[in-house]
Amino acid sequence: MTLLTPSALWFLGLVSIPIIIHILNRFRFRKVEFSSIRYIKELKTNSIRKLEVQQILLLLLRIFAILSLVLMISQPVTKGFMPGWLAAEQEAKLIMIIDNSASMNAVIEDKSLLEKSKIEAIQLLKTFNSKTDVNIIQTCPPKVLFDGIITRPGIPEIIKSISSTVSHDNLWMELNNILKDNQDSPNIRECIIFSDILHSPDSQFVNGILELEKWKFYFVVPGQIKDNLAIQSVSPINRIKTINQLIKLNTHVKNSGIIPRSNAALELLFNDNRVGQVISKFEPGKHKEFIFQAYPGDMGIIDGKIILPNDDYSLDNSWFISLPIMERVRCGIIASNNDEISILKMMLNAIDPQNEFLYIDTRIQPDLNRLFLDDLDVAIIHNPNSISDEGVSDIEKFLKDGHGLIWFQGKNDGVIHSDLFNNLGFPEKEELVDAGQGFFSTELVQGDNEILMDIEVRDLNREMPEVFKYIKTNISKIHEPHWVLNNKDPLLIEFSKLSGKIFYFTTLMDLRWNDLAIRGMVIPMLYQLIVLTGTDEINTASVIVDEPKWIPIEDEYLRNTWEVRSPSGNIEMVVPDYDNEGIQVIGTSELGIYGVYSNGQLFTSFPTRLHPKEYIQDTKDQSNIEHVINTEQARWITIENDFQKLFSDTRQGKALWKLFLIIAIILLLIETMISRPQALKMKSDN
Repeated sequence: MTLLTPSALWFLGLVSIPIIIHILNRFRFRKVEFSSIRYIKELKTNSIRKLEVQQILLLLLRIFAILSLVLMISQPVTKGFMPGWLAAEQEAKLIMIIDNSASMNAVIEDKSLLEKSKIEAIQLLKTFNSKTDVNIIQTCPPKVLFDGIITRPGIPEIIKSISSTVSHDNLWMELNNILKDNQDSPNIRECIIFSDILHSPDSQFVNGILELEKWKFYFVVPGQIKDNLAIQSVSPINRIKTINQLIKLNTHVKNSGIIPRSNAALELLFNDNRVGQVISKFEPGKHKEFIFQAYPGDMGIIDGKIILPNDDYSLDNSWFISLPIMERVRCGIIASNNDEISILKMMLNAIDPQNEFLYIDTRIQPDLNRLFLDDLDVAIIHNPNSISDEGVSDIEKFLKDGHGLIWFQGKNDGVIHSDLFNNLGFPEKEELVDAGQGFFSTELVQGDNEILMDIEVRDLNREMPEVFKYIKTNISKIHEPHWVLNNKDPLLIEFSKLSGKIFYFTTLMDLRWNDLAIRGMVIPMLYQLIVLTGTDEINTASVIVDEPKWIPIEDEYLRNTWEVRSPSGNIEMVVPDYDNEGIQVIGTSELGIYGVYSNGQLFTSFPTRLHPKEYIQDTKDQSNIEHVINTEQARWITIENDFQKLFSDTRQGKALWKLFLIIAIILLLIETMISRPQALKMKSDN
């Protein structure tokens, strides 16, 4: 037990009053005249002893009654987190951190966790003494909103001004920084953290903090979310996206609440039109996986989203996607001679006889010097003899801008630039392999092979080509073989570099090397490769909220007027980076789909998504925090009814003055009951 007002103990001297009165009464003699001495003889010894016991009992009752009243005035409390007299009378430092990240938008009893936290934070300020210096801090973006004496006006309004966000908080880093800045604070140091604490501190949390043991931490949790379904991920199963092919989306949903959900509808929308729906039951803590299938319906960029019914946390009920459905591909053929160009162009014309989908540009260029690829989406490079520094630079920029290559490697006597292997990740050639009078059969690598997915041929196995010559190639872990020979040497390899994609053939489109050109499956396969390499998946890829988005722009469009429209409709002008040929979108503070416009026309779009750590967790692992912060330094409190009293009881201990008041009243009543009969008896004796 501790005392908030220990100075009141000076009143304990009042205990001496009944003692003095008792002593004086013992020396006080009363003269009584007796008619006969026989009355003295009649007085029994036991009656005298009884009277003495009564007097001592009354003395003790009066002493303890006074003692109880003095203790009541001293404000006794049970042992709290802070010594009561320290917390009440000395200078102190208080840090109050209010988490306003995305997860604090969750709702309990019609109030968000953030609103509940702000209300209680304002009330808690009243429990601290006037000598307390306080820092009010928000987490998103990290900012010290107030630094000064707690009695200064306007602090409640500052707390009320903290707005909700869909951002991720770096709570522990911010706490680390603020503790470092306040290492010269008074001995009384307290820190209150209003947060749902969805993630634990890392090993670097206490780095650089001196005298951490002097701080007392209160982790105030606004409450537990009961009803919450969350879309945790959505990923396309098929990378090939055209107007005539089904879009397949793998969707993961989890019930992170504590109650089951029945008949919950999961919907897929393309451009705000519902194209798919599934209804299911979700048990608490369980995952479910769904596959949506739908045709895009339109060309261009499709803005899609998967949504769940509303619950206590709405931000994880939607997942946004941007799907580029190709309208037109600019395809270039760069080959060593006219024969090579002719066969490749013939195959591309078979894909698109009217040239509605493919724009074809052809060049005879056996030595790759300057390539001038800026006006292409896909470049088919066939049997290059050599490549210069300028050619490597052009390829590097082409890949950086998100474009793709289809490369046919043949035997060449020239020197292939080493940067192709060292910097751009091309597989290294070993030797030419010639089957002579025979051939090598081919087979697909087992598993889902997107390159030949949905190809309509009568018998795919019979359509597999035969290879007479190929370049034996040394591949690494970054190279994914899709097509191999019967000796397991690769025939077709896929790898990515910078923002681009490369499909690498170890043979040529030449009847002296293979019979690819006369196989029925090769033309649709080449179409698939063009779609995969030419799709604008880099620009439409999602970013986490608040992360920057880089959009590469071709040189001819750099001087256009560029603007970005947020999901809420706000428009911001953007100035391109002329040196790096692109624009940087930095204000991605909303959840949804951002549109990038060039001269008023949609250029591309991209979605934002929640940070993974802003999803509601099933349980909060206190042990990970207590592993860093000693249990003697931390208290966990949940916001509930009469939270201010709960906090005060935790901090200073539970007030006991009422108990001592009741004790004093009881003692005085007993004293009255004992003393009154004695008085009546004395009166009768007289």
